[in-house]
Amino acid sequence: MAMEDRVVQFGRPAADPPGSWGVPALLLGAEMRRERGSLTQRQVTEKSRIRVSASVYSRIENGETRIDKPAVVEALLEALGVPPGPRRQDLLRLAHDASAEGWASTVRSRAGAAYREAVPDSMLRLTSLEEWTERQIVIDTNVISGVLQTPRYRQVVTAKTLLAGQRRLADRIIDVRRRRAEQFVVSQPRSTFFIYCGALYADFGETEMMIEQLTLLLRYANDEKSPVAIRVIEAVNPLAIQVTALIRLSFAKGAFAAPDVIYTEAGARAEFHRGPLAGEEADSDYLDYQDLSDTVIKQAPGLLRSRELITNALEWHRERLRSRSSAPRD
Repeated sequence: MAMEDRVVQFGRPAADPPGSWGVPALLLGAEMRRERGSLTQRQVTEKSRIRVSASVYSRIENGETRIDKPAVVEALLEALGVPPGPRRQDLLRLAHDASAEGWASTVRSRAGAAYREAVPDSMLRLTSLEEWTERQIVIDTNVISGVLQTPRYRQVVTAKTLLAGQRRLADRIIDVRRRRAEQFVVSQPRSTFFIYCGALYADFGETEMMIEQLTLLLRYANDEKSPVAIRVIEAVNPLAIQVTALIRLSFAKGAFAAPDVIYTEAGARAEFHRGPLAGEEADSDYLDYQDLSDTVIKQAPGLLRSRELITNALEWHRERLRSRSSAPRD
């Protein structure tokens, strides 16, 4: 699945940071890990002229957090032994770019405590990375992929799948998921969604809702010029590793080579796995999930069969609705 080249100069000097923090933070952290060499993270923080905890440094190096104080990064680069010059300036530009709030960060900060729990850190990072995404592979095993959900489906599925402790946040979580879907419609990155066949038949007692949802999926499947492709997974156990969702993100090529990121969900646990930089050994978990997604891609049926499976499911729901409408009433 080739990706078209589109140059984006990460780390551009600007009065206001371009884009969102996700990819600049990812690149900055990866480059800082490279600069650290054999030093431990604690050794770096102990050498820094600005006090930084080891846990905060770890989050910066892992690209997990927005850089709200770029000056801290300058002190850390000094502690890492990066001398003044073009290399340090490039990294400081990344720190500057990594200070930009994404749309989800803005929602959480402006709405205050009301949205803090509804927008966890994992959602902040995922949505920020999505703003830079040029190509994505999305695999879902339980439900229709979030950004493809109709409003009614989103409302019903969210209410049915939230953990008990999250149910009081349902309205806010639905609102955040709606905003994420709207962002996807605007950006339209090249995307292939792999959806488990069983999800096409799970109507949650809402047959009309499923007809509307599958009609939307079929519209995507029928539009061969759309950047969005739909594939239906027929395998009974499509993911050998127990995750309910997997998103593999590829980014535009720029001044720094941004590695792919794989995001996974398993219940309430969300994780990010960064691909290797040039010359760097890949993380074993990343390789496992990369192999897993490659296997799903290879085994999934093509466009025509996927379209047929969606059509069959749609007709099944329509028949249920007709049968219910024609059933005699007491």
